[in-house]
Amino acid sequence: MEIQIVSGFLGAGKTTFLNQYLPVLQGRTVVIENEFGDVGLDGDLIRGDLPVKELFAGCICCSLALDFRKGIKEIWEQFHPDRIVIEPSGVGRLSDIVKACGRAKEKEGIDLRITKLIAVVDLSLFEDYIDGFGAFYLDQIQHARLVLLSNLEQLSQEEKFRQIARIREVNPDALVYEGDFRQMDEDALMSLLAMTADHEEDPEEIAIETVPADKVFSSIAVRDPGRWTQNRLEECLEKLKSGTYGRVLRVKGIVEAKEGGKMHVEVTPASTKIELLDEENAPEAECKIIVIGCSLMEDPIRECLIGI
Repeated sequence: MEIQIVSGFLGAGKTTFLNQYLPVLQGRTVVIENEFGDVGLDGDLIRGDLPVKELFAGCICCSLALDFRKGIKEIWEQFHPDRIVIEPSGVGRLSDIVKACGRAKEKEGIDLRITKLIAVVDLSLFEDYIDGFGAFYLDQIQHARLVLLSNLEQLSQEEKFRQIARIREVNPDALVYEGDFRQMDEDALMSLLAMTADHEEDPEEIAIETVPADKVFSSIAVRDPGRWTQNRLEECLEKLKSGTYGRVLRVKGIVEAKEGGKMHVEVTPASTKIELLDEENAPEAECKIIVIGCSLMEDPIRECLIGI
């Protein structure tokens, strides 16, 4: 059984890539979604008829390690898939996810092999996140075999090429796709993956003690946050991004629009996106907002996230 891992820091665009990538895969595929907080959203946004297993409230590389191993075994016994595609928590280290897969193979006796290691990088926040999170952030890039870039349009050509050069310094062995992966057709995407080297185990790799993600980041989830006008929602999101309530790195959610329908919210420090859900997906989508960041002030954030 093949394991592919699609990593990326908070809000980089992992789910966007998966919705483009999963439909072109041949054979039986199962997706594992790992959400850092108690409430998940990305599993709701995966399109198509693929089985999705969600793991909440921690990272599969540490606090959810046992659940992850059991989940791998259950998937193998129930579906016998050709592959599992893992979307780790945005604050999970890729190197630790690889080790967790190795432990699942060893302890559960499952014949699995890790192939594609993909990292999606928000190029507009690359320098800010290096300054803020250093090695913790760079781990995903250092261990990837394919690096995809998002939010290219926010940078000048000069800035773009400078950032890409830095990424290549961090990981000279990775294939870095310099274009917008969202514009790739099926054949181009599969050709890119075919050119991407598979993961190779390194028996000489030295284990390094690292701080668990839950000691650095925290998550706040609000279910049924009421109805919102777009203007009111934009005001609330700007408050969250201002730093008043702590360092907010990611806001994502689905809310009920006062005018009817539901709105999908995606926020990083560099961008705010609010769009109406199409009628086909809107009725089944549960309304909730999730905030992830550092030193978050829970009560003021919850107060801010109350609609009409």
